[in-house]
Amino acid sequence: MKRRLLTLCLCLLVLLPAPASADTPKNKGLLISPLRQYISLDAGKQAIGRFTVANLTEQPITVTLSAKQFSVSDYAYNYNFSPPNDWLSFKLTQIPLEPNESREVDYTVTVPAGTAAGGQYYTLLASAELNAGNLKSTVQAATLLYLTVNGKLVRTSKLVGSSIHRIVFGKQVQYTIDVRNTGNVHYFAYFAGQLHGLTAKSASGTSHILLPGPIRQVVGDITAPLLPGIYKATYGYKTDAGTTVTQSRFIIFLPPWSLAFLVLLLIIGLNLYGRRKRNKTKEQSPSED
Repeated sequence: MKRRLLTLCLCLLVLLPAPASADTPKNKGLLISPLRQYISLDAGKQAIGRFTVANLTEQPITVTLSAKQFSVSDYAYNYNFSPPNDWLSFKLTQIPLEPNESREVDYTVTVPAGTAAGGQYYTLLASAELNAGNLKSTVQAATLLYLTVNGKLVRTSKLVGSSIHRIVFGKQVQYTIDVRNTGNVHYFAYFAGQLHGLTAKSASGTSHILLPGPIRQVVGDITAPLLPGIYKATYGYKTDAGTTVTQSRFIIFLPPWSLAFLVLLLIIGLNLYGRRKRNKTKEQSPSED
């Protein structure tokens, strides 16, 4: 029996993005910088902070300044906003800006005497009304203020849970880490993962800020190796306070081409088995006189 070899050619169609038009508008609205600020202050003391607001519109605007305190919710770290305490005040609550004009904005932070050590978190908002014909819209920009009240600062953490895909077929090995900041002040943590074994890639990771209280879930990816096999995965985090937490698991990596290769070997094996069985049957059949 003749065998035909079927070759499947996969044609990749690359869709190139259309070139940007020269008339494509630039950023419009308000620009605020920096996006994050950090202030450390003793209880009973005062500090002055500063940020810059820029009008990136084609019309003059009046910028209104305000503040809110924020916290985060479990896992997703979504922001929750609440009215601020009276620790923070602006030198001016409204400032006029001409088109493409920028100004520095001063604010004052005063921590009452006797305040316990720890973190306080604010969102400083710049808002303005824009007119476009008969339509009015509000544009807004924000900078985050991480205020640390000095004293007995506790930077501890607790690993609440972790997981990793045990059987991997794609180009990334995904893991999750659930961690709670059990201290009283924010800090940064570096999350990373690595595979150990033949053709394993080097470690990769990202940094995230952890606020006191809620659990934060961090999802990370480790670049898959070149060859299939069993690999040891090590993943975890290290805080800027020096705490290191790691987890280790064994995973099985099976890239798609290796599965296709196994299927091919299975087909070849079945064909060889069938051929041997037919030959054996012919040998055992009685010959004709």
